[in-house]
Amino acid sequence: MYIAENLKSLRKVKGFTQEEVAEILGVSPQSVSKWERGDTYPDITLLPTLANFYKVSVDQIIGMDKINDAQARTEIFKSAQEHLRQENYAAAEAILTKALKTFPTDESLMTELGMTLALTNDPTKLANAISLCEKVLSSSPSEKVRHTTRAALSFMYLKAGDKDKATWIAENLPHKRESREEVLAQFNKDPKDINTYLRFILLGESGQQDIIVIEFHENMVPMCFEHDLIGKIKELRLELAKNKITLPPIRVIDNIHLPLSHVRIRYYADYVLDKPFADPNTAVNEILAALRKLTQK
Repeated sequence: MYIAENLKSLRKVKGFTQEEVAEILGVSPQSVSKWERGDTYPDITLLPTLANFYKVSVDQIIGMDKINDAQARTEIFKSAQEHLRQENYAAAEAILTKALKTFPTDESLMTELGMTLALTNDPTKLANAISLCEKVLSSSPSEKVRHTTRAALSFMYLKAGDKDKATWIAENLPHKRESREEVLAQFNKDPKDINTYLRFILLGESGQQDIIVIEFHENMVPMCFEHDLIGKIKELRLELAKNKITLPPIRVIDNIHLPLSHVRIRYYADYVLDKPFADPNTAVNEILAALRKLTQK
């Protein structure tokens, strides 16, 4: 919740001191100070009084607009994954744990936290990671979240020494990065490589490479290819290369679970394009514009 920063901001906008607010509400100045620092929250019965006092809604005091803002989730994932790339698992864990207090039923956050905990090589945290992922799977998440969680869970059980359970989960995985063939092939490698593959599932990376993922609803794939999307991406690479700018590797995926005529571009956890298109020519042009924009960051 965003109560602390909202109460502080509202008070300053109205031009009141903490002492004046305390006197009007019949509480101590120390209470108002603690609310604004986030040390404590106002009693729930005071929320309507605070809302009337500042002439706003209770939702505005709580910060429901921010809580429901999809951008907030994107920033959380982006921030956590920046720490993960630095192998600063403690910082990523702190960000994701805090985020789950705001979004307690967000399966993607649970899975992300689970994989982060598994990467720490702490047996207690590994057990917690397995528990989190099992919780996600029991809540009927989206297809993508379910497959990612199951793939990660297979490695967690492998790290925990339960290869039979890990193998059973892997044999029931659906496709490529999280497919039974790809995951089972990793089981015969050095145990130290498990973290490398967990990072691959978590970050979409191979080694230290960053990857741009372009996802289409399946009805968009043939139309976009008729407009020579791949050829135009190659032309863009050559153009950028002249200015010594490298476009990261690109993975193109047809995703039946996207809305009809939808195109999505993801760079790490940041969705730089996520919308439907009426015609493929416009889609191709916007994809190229989004890729060009990524190179300018």
